[in-house]
Amino acid sequence: MNILNALRGAAVATLALASVVAPAFAETKTDLVWSHPQEPPNWNYWQTGASALTVPTFLNVLQPLVEKLGDGTVAPLLAESWEISDDGLEYTFHLREAKFHDGTDLDAGDVVYSLKKNQESPQAKTNTPLRPVVTIEAVDDRTVKLVLSQPSQRLLGELGLMSGIVVPDGAHEALDLNSEMIGTGPYVFGEYRPDVHLILDRFEDYWGDKPFFEKVTHRFIPDETAAINALLAGELDMVVSVFGEGLDRLSAFDSDDRFKVIVPDPFETNYMFLSTNVESLRDIRVRQAIAHGIRRDDYLYGAQSGYGKTTCQWVVPFSEPWNNDYCPYPYDPEKSRELLKEAGQEGLELDFPFITVAEHPVIKDIVVAQLAEVGITLNARALDLATWLEQVNRNGDYEFSNLTSNVTAESFVCGGGRQPLGRPDTVECDTEFDDLVARSDSVLDADEYIETMAAMTARFAESAWVIPIHAKSTPTLTRADLVGHKPYRFRIEMDLRNLRWAE
Repeated sequence: MNILNALRGAAVATLALASVVAPAFAETKTDLVWSHPQEPPNWNYWQTGASALTVPTFLNVLQPLVEKLGDGTVAPLLAESWEISDDGLEYTFHLREAKFHDGTDLDAGDVVYSLKKNQESPQAKTNTPLRPVVTIEAVDDRTVKLVLSQPSQRLLGELGLMSGIVVPDGAHEALDLNSEMIGTGPYVFGEYRPDVHLILDRFEDYWGDKPFFEKVTHRFIPDETAAINALLAGELDMVVSVFGEGLDRLSAFDSDDRFKVIVPDPFETNYMFLSTNVESLRDIRVRQAIAHGIRRDDYLYGAQSGYGKTTCQWVVPFSEPWNNDYCPYPYDPEKSRELLKEAGQEGLELDFPFITVAEHPVIKDIVVAQLAEVGITLNARALDLATWLEQVNRNGDYEFSNLTSNVTAESFVCGGGRQPLGRPDTVECDTEFDDLVARSDSVLDADEYIETMAAMTARFAESAWVIPIHAKSTPTLTRADLVGHKPYRFRIEMDLRNLRWAE
């Protein structure tokens, strides 16, 4: 049986367009209701890497020091200006006047505290970019200086993402970050009802232009069919992220001028990853065999309805200039079986915990069937997102697993906190990859930087501890009269600052 056709056939049968009559859209209200299929295990931005946390909160509640734009350039945000020394070793930031949601004023002490905390974060996407920073100090109440051990190609842009998040001095000690969040953004973290919703209330003392919507309700609806039906019935204004069973329904909206589908460029990578705890996986021939057993088109079209691009390399965002078609281990089941036999691993079995939301159940079905064809048995066990994050992402309790992430490849540097994880005595460090990560960040010449990054991503692909599958686009389904959507996304964030009803 063709795996892909069977899965897609089942999906189409299940997701026939519901007979829902949508009401005519009435007056332009000042509240907005949207849905997202995932709920984070907690709201601790410093500890939790789930994108379900950043969808409603990044830029809306929590703001970084600067703002990274879609073309890779950086714009002022909490820092209204900055200077970088000629040798690239000193960054001086001048802060704007702004208030936190608790009514306190932003000052240099808050920035120093926040960046030092970010250096200690267990999340690789937060701590890795700050590794070159050796001192962070307040020059005065409105000026902060960073001193680096070496020039950093990435630092300024990353200060516009999670590495640059600013919270009040002492927030980590004074607040329960699992359920409280105080930032400088245009919205206040309001009522949170687990399994139901998060309310965002407009912050009337926001330093910038006030956004249009006074209240935003972020609903947790894991059933995408139910979410789309709620949109059709007028109960929702937008389905922020469609990345599960709802993808097959999007084409039905092409001829419905009440709605629109927004498809950003790919900004995440779906990947398989292997544990260093497993002795057999330390043999690169076994990892190569697994990679050769994966037919990527099946995942892109079976689990993602074609929204994205297949890839053998980890490049985030996908538009980076060092991206190319290099694929060290293309689909070749015969080669896969040969390598397993050569390594003495015929009949290999691996524990495979998978996430039960979004695209992951379909990906589980595909990869279990594909690797069975080459003689590898994946013993799949279903985990909800919170349990998966605890067991797999934090404790390393897995042998084979799958995830979608928007971190960059350099986040996998040894000790950075990303997969593959293992016991301290089993962690495999790829010194060649680590050296390329360090060298690329210190390169200031643009052409040399692109060349070094290409070498780094190639080396990462060749090691096959992490096996990229496809670069993923996450569509948004929204009312057609809701405008102002940002054309790019870094953390699947739904930036509220410019959203409004069309005039």
